Amino acid sequence: MSGGYRFARFPLVRRSGPLVFRVQCEVCAEIGPQAETGDAAMMWAVLHLDDHPGRELFRELSSTPYRAEPHS
Repeated sequence: MSGGYRFARFPLVRRSGPLVFRVQCEVCAEIGPQAETGDAAMMWAVLHLDDHPGRELFRELSSTPYRAEPHS
């Protein structure tokens, strides 16, 4: 990875900070709350499955923090 993305007005630069994890049900597209770890995010999937039997497909989503920097 190059460490950033460049667009017409601002380069997006990865900033320090933790990843954020969420889990999405692939059946109904509902997304659980943000969590600090993938394991913590997966707890929502267990609870969602308890509430909605048969919804057995999930996707872990992680996001990386970026900052838009003006051109110098």
